Amino acid sequence: LIVCFPLGQPCSAQADEGDEGNASVMAVKRIALVDLDGVLRNADANNRIRELLDGQRAKFQEEFRAVEVDLQQSERDLLSKRDLMAKDEYDRLVTAFQARVTELQKDIQYKRQSIDNAYQKALSGIRSMAIEEVTKIAGEKKIDLILKRDSSVIFLPHLNISDEVLNRLNERTKDARIEVEINKPTVE
Repeated sequence: LIVCFPLGQPCSAQADEGDEGNASVMAVKRIALVDLDGVLRNADANNRIRELLDGQRAKFQEEFRAVEVDLQQSERDLLSKRDLMAKDEYDRLVTAFQARVTELQKDIQYKRQSIDNAYQKALSGIRSMAIEEVTKIAGEKKIDLILKRDSSVIFLPHLNISDEVLNRLNERTKDARIEVEINKPTVE
């Protein structure tokens, strides 16, 4: 298969114009397809990262549940003292309670965002490795053009290199150590 660019122009038309060098440089003889999103979705490293982050989410959820129970008890105690103390003292306690709730909400939001960011960063690293493997395969098999699977309508199954990319990516990341670091936000 030879494809010449720009598309829609026959290769011979470019060669007739005395530009034979460009026609041969622009010729695509070997094509492959890769389902990069599928490779990333099915990669063992992606699954390990997801499990690790799900564990982190469960841990944070448990921590926040305990704090929530404490806050509910504090709110009940505060409401029970409403008629027993001066209004300004009660208002001060309510303001302090609301500040504590607001701080907890910020902490929850920050930790959720940190987990999401950690996942995106890890996935970006896996994507880079997958693209490196695609590039290696292209060199080894002398492939001129690799398209993403979703950019094609019809293709021959033997053109799909996704399984090979997935196998190489899994092999490359099988001993990878995966860590998730979630730090407290810095106060500005």
